[in-house]
Amino acid sequence: MKISAMKSFRNSTFFRNFSILTASNIISQVLSILTSIKIARYLSTDTYGSYNLLQLHVTIFVVVASLGLKNIVVRTIARDKENSKKVFISSLTVRSFGIIAALILYTSYYFFNKDYGGLLFALTFFSIVISALYELIEGVAFGLEKMEFTGVISLANNVFWVIIILVMPAHYMTLNILFGVFAMLNFAKTAIYIYSVYRFKYFTGESNMQHLRSDARHIARESMPYYYLALLTLLSNQIPVLFLEHRAGLAQVAYYNIANRVLSPLSLVLNTALVSLFPNLSSLFVSDRQSFIRRTKNIFIIMSLIGVVGAFGVTFFLKEIVLFIYGEKYVNTGLVLGYQCWYMALYALVCLIGTLLGAINRQRELSYLSILCAMLQVPILWYGSQYGAEYLSAAFLGSTVLTFFFSVLAVYRYLKNELSIMFFMKLSAFFAVAYAISISVTGMQMGIKILMFIAILTVGGYVSWRKYSLVKP
Repeated sequence: MKISAMKSFRNSTFFRNFSILTASNIISQVLSILTSIKIARYLSTDTYGSYNLLQLHVTIFVVVASLGLKNIVVRTIARDKENSKKVFISSLTVRSFGIIAALILYTSYYFFNKDYGGLLFALTFFSIVISALYELIEGVAFGLEKMEFTGVISLANNVFWVIIILVMPAHYMTLNILFGVFAMLNFAKTAIYIYSVYRFKYFTGESNMQHLRSDARHIARESMPYYYLALLTLLSNQIPVLFLEHRAGLAQVAYYNIANRVLSPLSLVLNTALVSLFPNLSSLFVSDRQSFIRRTKNIFIIMSLIGVVGAFGVTFFLKEIVLFIYGEKYVNTGLVLGYQCWYMALYALVCLIGTLLGAINRQRELSYLSILCAMLQVPILWYGSQYGAEYLSAAFLGSTVLTFFFSVLAVYRYLKNELSIMFFMKLSAFFAVAYAISISVTGMQMGIKILMFIAILTVGGYVSWRKYSLVKP
């Protein structure tokens, strides 16, 4: 019976999507780390900070352009796969207004700051448009649970990127050339994605142009709570890096982003799980409430274990990781990395609660929760940013503890008969004990730390697999 259930789970859509996305994205992130090593070693810390700042500007203004549409597109198509064309055209109409607004805001921001030259401004402008279109077409594929497109296309894009960077002569490693290659590859990735979805005829159903205005208005209204959430998340996650740049300098941005880059494989596994879960949970909430709750509990446990084991690995070997990968120039990143790995592990649970609230159609309440959390977080992050990347990372961890507390109260309000407070108290205690252990062993000998990590990895992996195999499709 158990073997049968495991085989059934492996053949499920969720398992396929999660496996494809996780495998391709982990490989992509490893390749990305390889390129970042060469770029960081060849560029000065200030120039590398500027390179990361450009990518941050693209991320921020793509979120502004998004209007919160992606989750609505995914959820709507997941529940009605025969009308993906109508949903795409309606959302594209709405997204066009968002792109225009984002470009106006970005141009205004550049006019007052002018952190870089005209060519880089044009490349960033172009990248915002392309990335906003990519996110929308990806939403269609995710709603249809055809996530292999993202996996394969992203992997191919990163393979080309790493080849270009590794063969590029040192005298071509300039900010203009690097960001130009980045923008062109993003354009190619988006064009291939759109062609693939069209070629395989995943735009199903008919779009009635007479109802386009009402459809667009409806989808825009539904997406607004997600948009508020995205803007508030932006304010809590990305905008503080701008605080860091203005208050502590570009070198601190470089240290902060080096830590982010090292942690990207862990972040990717956790984020991929969330992306894979959303359409599946949205559908289960309507069709099978009992399975929805059972799966939710197991995934909370699995993501906690993945996050904690990953954070243990990073905390045990902070200095060694930074020196081996990026060299003496970035040795100041060690403590930044330590704070960020635990922040990331806990923040994944906050995001899982957000995914859960969205799946049960509580996106409006989710937006209210985000307003409260942003009001708590931003002052803490603003204060931490003036002292550099280390204190900003510590501020992220501290503010996320508060956010997790209020997120638990929110989800308990709507699922109190299924998810008990005791369940979340046990998860919290698990994190607290794990964090205390991790910081108490940093001074131990390398051999002892290696043995401890192997033991933790073995136990965590075994428990995660047991929980993973018990989740029925």
